[in-house]
Amino acid sequence: MDDDVLGAAVRALLENPRADTGREISTTEQAAHAVGLLDQGLHDGPGVFREMAEGAQRGAETLSSDRLQVLSEFVQNADDAGAGHLRFLWRPDALLIAHDGAGLHLGDVLLLGMPWLSGKTADARSTGRFGIGLSTLRALATTWEVHGHPFHVRFADLSLEPVPPPRLPDEISGPGWTVFRIPLQPGTLSSAQLFEWFESWSDASLLFLRHLERLEVTAGELSTVLALAWEEQDRQRIPFDGGEQDVRVRHATTRDGAQWRVYTAEVAPHAGWERNHKALGAALPVAVALPLQHGERGSVHAGLPVAGLDAAVRVHSHFDPVASREGFADSRLNHQLVPLVADLWAAVRDVLVAVDPRAWHLTRFPRDLARQRRTVAPGAGRLACGGGL
Repeated sequence: MDDDVLGAAVRALLENPRADTGREISTTEQAAHAVGLLDQGLHDGPGVFREMAEGAQRGAETLSSDRLQVLSEFVQNADDAGAGHLRFLWRPDALLIAHDGAGLHLGDVLLLGMPWLSGKTADARSTGRFGIGLSTLRALATTWEVHGHPFHVRFADLSLEPVPPPRLPDEISGPGWTVFRIPLQPGTLSSAQLFEWFESWSDASLLFLRHLERLEVTAGELSTVLALAWEEQDRQRIPFDGGEQDVRVRHATTRDGAQWRVYTAEVAPHAGWERNHKALGAALPVAVALPLQHGERGSVHAGLPVAGLDAAVRVHSHFDPVASREGFADSRLNHQLVPLVADLWAAVRDVLVAVDPRAWHLTRFPRDLARQRRTVAPGAGRLACGGGL
């Protein structure tokens, strides 16, 4: 690609960040030149827009009450990229985060560096929508890098700079990996803090992701792994949403042998349904996961878990979360989806009849309902209090 063509591609992206330039960059030299042109274009733009972007970045530092929220964003982004594996490698001077999903393109570099700029709003299946997630890593560092052939880029505030390819550990080196490097100042993030944060996760946190099968966290000799093994069980016709729906039934087995029976349906949107700042798509997933053993925690997912649920069930649909993903928006769609999820939950009684007659831990009794007082999402109190077997 000659310089004129590359320059035209960069100008097209600066004018429309979601534009398809139709150009692929194949060499590190071209990639470095393109990054330099993007940086120059951002600096040459109107100062008022730069001030706005800088303010948005500063605000992202405290967008979430959890300073490690960005780790969830990396999980979400890896799944959106089609990754099967995601690895967090802690070192005293840096945190490396690597996935084996789709590689980087020129447009991705611009979107990664700009707050509130998303390339996923038109993709109904992806989880991302706000374009602010990675900016929350400013709670850990104000500079960071991404490495994925042919791009090697350092981000510092709103500046983009090409950097030499780093020497990476063997397990995350090679063209199949995209690697993020977050420099750590002393006292910023210890290995103990990293593992403590992931203690709130479990294998079941991955139940409703589309692609990600394995998540590893490593610091020296210490490591933890989240993973699920899937097995197809059945295809059923289940009555809910005003008629019979095709429902896929699978079993997910955790590393310690626990099993979840997962029911997933694809439901056509009703008239008037609309997602906040996100494409709706031709069908929405509605899913319910029931544990086949005692002692499991429930939650409401929008891909990843968002809010706890005081019942032995995990549920998922295209709920609208707030930007920090610490809860759900009070949106019309959320209220419309809750009865649909509850109907599927109430309909899947085969877990008692045909799977395990001892599964009474899934049933809500009056004493359980009396303890249920909090609302996990606008309208979702009905999931915790009135839905289910």
